Amino acid sequence: MKRTTALIAGGTLLLGAALAGVAIARGQGDQQTAAPAPRWSYPLPPARGTGYSSLDTAQPGGPWPVLPGRLRGPEQPIFYRHDIHAGQYRIPCLYCHNNAANSWTANIPTVSTCMGCHLVISAADTAGNPNPEIAKLRDFAARGEPIRWVRINKIAEHAHFPHMRHVNAGLACQLCHGNVQQMPRVFAAQNVNQMGWCTNCHMRRGITRDCTTCHF
Repeated sequence: MKRTTALIAGGTLLLGAALAGVAIARGQGDQQTAAPAPRWSYPLPPARGTGYSSLDTAQPGGPWPVLPGRLRGPEQPIFYRHDIHAGQYRIPCLYCHNNAANSWTANIPTVSTCMGCHLVISAADTAGNPNPEIAKLRDFAARGEPIRWVRINKIAEHAHFPHMRHVNAGLACQLCHGNVQQMPRVFAAQNVNQMGWCTNCHMRRGITRDCTTCHF
């Protein structure tokens, strides 16, 4: 009973933090105390084309964005829709991928992070049945098993990309990863191993292009 109570309390706390992030990102709440939306969240214009959802009419609590006619990217163990979480509900990237602000790598959230919200959020249908993808998540949590996501982006072993330097310089996650907030199924929007693309970005911003910056 104590463990169950702790799990529920922890989930409620995390859910509150997530909803607070949603409210901040949408500019809701007390105008005198609400923080501005994270600068890396939505600075790019909407993307159009294959694999992208439209968020033109998406509102929190409203109908989910309509799936595009064709999805891109690999199928995952759970159909986690970024266009709902990061797009419709505007949960900041760093709520789930928090290591990106203080580490070389951007972490994949743990099952417990997901369950912080989905202990109470089931997206149930009219009969009370939880969304099948959320049911899968809860099964992983019940088994204590990590989700083996299919990796989308990987820097070559001979190079390094320190996420924390780029994030804390105010660069948008979408500059490298594309408009993930419009992707029902995430796909590689850029070739992250195209060296010229990286050096051109450094040139435009007056950042060093010394070889040892990335190759060491």
